[in-house]
Amino acid sequence: MNSDWRIWRPAIWLVMLGIAVMLLFSPWYLGAIFFGAAIGSAIRIQQRRRRALAAAAAVKRQPQRRRRSGGKR
Repeated sequence: MNSDWRIWRPAIWLVMLGIAVMLLFSPWYLGAIFFGAAIGSAIRIQQRRRRALAAAAAVKRQPQRRRRSGGKR
């Protein structure tokens, strides 16, 4: 995975929805629900990215198998 902005879209949309709810509805703090969901979503995205990077690094560290010389291929 690269650091493309598209992986953060769910968190971005939740923040925008929270701002819209704050602007449109009377108790402005209802938008905090969406801000909390955006923070939680961002944390999960970051965890997924770290796990993917760790798996890629583990595959890279594994020694390559060597073929025996003189055998059939």
